[in-house]
Amino acid sequence: MVVGINEKPEKSWLIDDDGDSLTYTVSSSNSTIVDVAIGQESFTDINGQPNTSTRILVTAKTPGVAVITLTANDGKGGSGSVSFELEVINPV
Repeated sequence: MVVGINEKPEKSWLIDDDGDSLTYTVSSSNSTIVDVAIGQESFTDINGQPNTSTRILVTAKTPGVAVITLTANDGKGGSGSVSFELEVINPV
């Protein structure tokens, strides 16, 4: 199956005004179509330094549309979320 989204996720969707570190949760409106989880990806940046990036891990199950909601929490009472539609289609 192919997973397609009509809008590219942007790093700046969720930022903390005070610069606090954020923890993330993610959910799918329909887990029979797609499961989602938060994951970490380790990589080496252009300066040769190790770095880690937070990613949404997607497991497509069956064709359909689900709303994915990403929520960030700063641990100090501040939180925010963003949602987008994700469509799973059969490969051509």
